[in-house]
Amino acid sequence: MGRGRSGAFVALRARTGLRRVLLAYACYSFVEFSTWLVVVLWAYAEGGAELAALAAVVQLIPAALLAPGIAAIGDRLPRGRALVIVHSLVLATLLLTTAALLLDLAVPVVLTAGTLLTTALAAVRPVHFSALPALAPGPEALVSANSLSSMIDGSMQFIGPVVGGFVVATWGTGAGMLLASAAMLLAPLLCLGLRLGRAADADREEHIIVAALGGLRALSGDVASLTLLLVMALDFVLAGALDVLGISYADSVLGSGEAGAGLLIGALGLGSLIGAFAASFLARRAHLAPLIAIAGVLQGAAFASVALTSSTAGGFALLVVTGACSGVVLVAGRTLLQRSTDDVVLARVFAVQESTSLIGLSIGAGIVPFLLTELGAAGAWVPLGLGAVLIAGAGFLLVRKLDVRAVLRPFEIALLRRVPFLAAMPPYQLERMAAGSSWRDVGAGEAVVSVGAAGDEFYVVEAGDLVVDVPGVATRPTIGAGGFFGEVALLRSVPRTATVTTVTPSRLLVVARDEFLEAVTGGTDGDRIAAELSDRYRDLDPA
Repeated sequence: MGRGRSGAFVALRARTGLRRVLLAYACYSFVEFSTWLVVVLWAYAEGGAELAALAAVVQLIPAALLAPGIAAIGDRLPRGRALVIVHSLVLATLLLTTAALLLDLAVPVVLTAGTLLTTALAAVRPVHFSALPALAPGPEALVSANSLSSMIDGSMQFIGPVVGGFVVATWGTGAGMLLASAAMLLAPLLCLGLRLGRAADADREEHIIVAALGGLRALSGDVASLTLLLVMALDFVLAGALDVLGISYADSVLGSGEAGAGLLIGALGLGSLIGAFAASFLARRAHLAPLIAIAGVLQGAAFASVALTSSTAGGFALLVVTGACSGVVLVAGRTLLQRSTDDVVLARVFAVQESTSLIGLSIGAGIVPFLLTELGAAGAWVPLGLGAVLIAGAGFLLVRKLDVRAVLRPFEIALLRRVPFLAAMPPYQLERMAAGSSWRDVGAGEAVVSVGAAGDEFYVVEAGDLVVDVPGVATRPTIGAGGFFGEVALLRSVPRTATVTTVTPSRLLVVARDEFLEAVTGGTDGDRIAAELSDRYRDLDPA
């Protein structure tokens, strides 16, 4: 209530175990990105680009199929225990893979262990994000925790491959896995002792595969949206190709070995982090199809241009540009989907987007051996990059139709962005909240909310002055233009903790419970999340 605290790092001040969970997530994210490179480097050393590509595809497909089922323990067990289990599962499969590499076991054995590791890694992220709402002491901390988690992923996508490549080049594959094992050992220990409850309705959440099939049915005949998903999938095709092509190029053209491969692959992550930040401003524009097309074309052109450079520095710079354009495409593409897709099927459409990302990674890795055979390590960049240029450019003719049917409410978005804990949200989440909001004019002397009443709306003040009366508190704080109230009852699932009355005629932007909780929690099941939070927050200070 009021103006609240702001800043992306609010979550680090929480004393609920949130800092420990975020640190555990940082360990996990480092392991995810570093071990992927280490295993692919090992495969390349053992059998060249063909085995490296096979290793990538073999690990991705089972992870895509099995990880949702494993991650479901986040709904069926207390989430503190679920976090310990999934982090421990990663540690166990990591130690198994490390042992297989150190003992120089047969290729099928190492690939099997690596596949188990990748599957375990893929199960962690859903459990992590499902636990954050129960750990955050307020909406500011929850949005901050979601933002910090994404920042961790972006940073580790760069740090993991760079460190992994350097360690392998200096001390060997086994050392790279031992370093990851040491980091992962901390994750389950950090999550011990978290007092988090079980999901209110364990069987209600839809798995990604089921949701994706529903999303495909929803998209049937929507050529513009399908084209946008194809353009967004190109990012993952190039990323999957880079995992193999970067190693081959560093080895046979640049002569920089494993350390150079780590730099090239990590460059994409660094660029993505930069691009996502830039897109948080660029994606506020009314028409996004031109931005997506330009970024997609530049992404492909930069990727193809790596063929023209003969230095690690040059390749690194071009791949940073590729990653930055990728970040813009993904953020702007998600924002355009939010604006133009019926809310009833939006979650399923995003499930399709998640599925196409895994498919894109597999296709990218799988096609590289053929391109290397036909064109060599330098020439293989060209058809991949030019293909992305052509698809992004031609796709603009269809994607621009989404701009025509998009719902954009710039005044409402600007007002919501004045709320500190909402300002850190990605554009597509804020825009979705704005699209579902409504206006309410209230005369002077009227009670907007009353203590003890059920809470089902969040309010932002566009004009007017209001006074807050809290039972047992003598002071009567006021709320003016840009202020907000109503989040306490929604997030904690408790009756209203104060009465808010207008002093002057006021104009309020009203956000319904479901839209507010979905945006703040980052999930699509706001009612269930609020019910889970109720017991935890009932005794906290209601201010």
